[in-house]
Amino acid sequence: MIGIYRTSEDKFKNLPGFPYNLHYLENVKGFETFKEGLRISYLDEGPKDSELTFLMLHGHLTWSYMWRHFIDIIINSNYRAVAIDFPGFGRSDKPTDEKVYTFTSLRNVIINSIERLDLNNIVLVVHEWGGFVGLTLPMEFHDRIEGIIIHNTAITTGTQIMSESYADWRKYCNDNPDMNIRAVIARTNRILNLKECNAYHAPFDTYESKAALRALPKIVPDNPAKDGAEISKKASLWLSEKFEGPSVLLSGMRDPLFPQEVIKNLGNIIKDINILPGKENAGHFVPEWAMEYGEDLIAKFLETRLKNMEEKKEKEENKNNED
Repeated sequence: MIGIYRTSEDKFKNLPGFPYNLHYLENVKGFETFKEGLRISYLDEGPKDSELTFLMLHGHLTWSYMWRHFIDIIINSNYRAVAIDFPGFGRSDKPTDEKVYTFTSLRNVIINSIERLDLNNIVLVVHEWGGFVGLTLPMEFHDRIEGIIIHNTAITTGTQIMSESYADWRKYCNDNPDMNIRAVIARTNRILNLKECNAYHAPFDTYESKAALRALPKIVPDNPAKDGAEISKKASLWLSEKFEGPSVLLSGMRDPLFPQEVIKNLGNIIKDINILPGKENAGHFVPEWAMEYGEDLIAKFLETRLKNMEEKKEKEENKNNED
């Protein structure tokens, strides 16, 4: 029988800069192997009756801890901040067999979580794998998702541009099945102190707990036949032709995995996206620099949203005048 690993709560005590209350959703559906569902952890901060709910989806190696600076800025701006830990990450259940992790299962868990939490007026905030999965959701939830904020990621149609560095990273993951997350995070994020690096490492305290870390690099839809490629292709077309919400894109200029060529390609797909100047000093884990850019990013999104609303209103008025 395939097991589930739950990292001890003791590992998450006194995390620096992370005073937020933990919540769980029980029996979240999505993984075919677990008919009764999984326990999924999430954060829910700020006013529940906020005009907008910023929903954050993290990437590989990380968990909701990565959003701590951005969460702080969101709630100080009087908006609701929700951050979900993917299965296998953070304090969510971690199936111990790599084979049960698929693009579809991860996507379905997020879909079920959004429905269970009954989230509306969503500003989808994504990074890396959070974008692989998350950017397929607006066409699914066009009545729930109002806008998108994108950090370094791609739409994984199987034909997307992927850097040589990303291929090297996948090989590194394959060659290091018991990866030391603390060491990797410290090496790639020189701005972090040891306690912050330990916080990233906290969920992954045993070999058994790292099944998702081993699985996800292998299941990236890097050819059209892979699971996730077809739904990503449909999402790409929908985002380029039908998406009418505000969207902004902010990249870390020093990211070797998603260099500017990849970012520009993504920007060319999404209809009327507002591409912001990249953060010169930021690398792959660009939300770690949110303490520098967060307020401006939210302001830029709101500005883009207002412009978007005015354009829609003008179009509607012109249509009514023609009728």
